[in-house]
Amino acid sequence: MAAKYQVGTDTVRRKAQSGEWPCDRIGRLYRFSPDQQDEIAQIVAGAKQSGYDKDRIAEALRKLSA
Repeated sequence: MAAKYQVGTDTVRRKAQSGEWPCDRIGRLYRFSPDQQDEIAQIVAGAKQSGYDKDRIAEALRKLSA
């Protein structure tokens, strides 16, 4: 992600920790699925507002519990 958007790794980590960029955290690692990468591309382009969508999180939890 850092190379793709020409930012530092600390910037990517900070945006993921703050919730600006959607990600999956596994231990100390941050993973970005293809869907999340598309969402980040929209955020960077200014087409979408950053931040976690509570409905998206609730829907994902419902899928996991089903």
